[in-house]
Amino acid sequence: MRAMCLRWLLPVLLLSFNTVHAQRPAPGKAATRRAAARAKPAKPKATVPAISQATILNVGDTLDGRFVVPQVQLPDAAAAARINAELVDAALGEDLQVVPLPLTALTGLRQAVSEYTERDQKGFVGARYEVLYNDHGLLSVALTSDLLGAYASSVTRHATFELRTGRLLEVRDLLADTLALRQRWQESINRRVADHISKLPTEYAQLDAPLLAEVKRRLHWNDSTLTSQLEGDDPRFYDFALTPFGLTLYYDFGFPHVLEALQPETDYLFSYATLTPWLKPRGLLDFKR
Repeated sequence: MRAMCLRWLLPVLLLSFNTVHAQRPAPGKAATRRAAARAKPAKPKATVPAISQATILNVGDTLDGRFVVPQVQLPDAAAAARINAELVDAALGEDLQVVPLPLTALTGLRQAVSEYTERDQKGFVGARYEVLYNDHGLLSVALTSDLLGAYASSVTRHATFELRTGRLLEVRDLLADTLALRQRWQESINRRVADHISKLPTEYAQLDAPLLAEVKRRLHWNDSTLTSQLEGDDPRFYDFALTPFGLTLYYDFGFPHVLEALQPETDYLFSYATLTPWLKPRGLLDFKR
């Protein structure tokens, strides 16, 4: 994986061709006039080259690199364009007050710097990213926005792509049985919340009975069933990422800033060994079998 600092990209389109050979009649048989005629060579078919990794480019503003977004370079320019559009939207478009059209890395960065200056260095104050996985034709990125208002905060979003097509993936694109994973995930949430609640009184001495009750309410915790009774169809696969170790799902209970320290960790890692029974046959993660 290579990284370089650019303001624009010049993706290179590479095409690979298969050569088709004419077959000769089997030896020992008299060839008919039609069979003996040389077959017309078929037109070579363009194929999409196998792509293992993407080249990641840092695209940043001139304001001390406060706003930096990733862009990719791939043999297929169309696939790269699809990925780059999604990355810019997740990194900048979600937090800008005014979204420029067209939204590109260059126009988005200009708008971010402009808003940062006009709002006296408040609001959307920074963008950064981390590449979590870039191999076997898959790319997974964490994009973090830094915000400053009455207090400092940050929001991290995740995006996972198929490099061959540039498609933004969902969990159902990777697994044949998402219902089984969702059930396992609910069990993991129950265990984590139970463990978290049991440790709170010793880890937070200032925690009184009313505050503990409020934490349990926000965690949808039922003392009788020892389960976190989530609302609606939760937990849902809104936010996920691939890593070298497995699939990470994220569930945030949405605690307000003043109570954020009392919320359990939001990431749940499922190893590839755990996922094996649920993988799609000949799917995108089949190499992990």
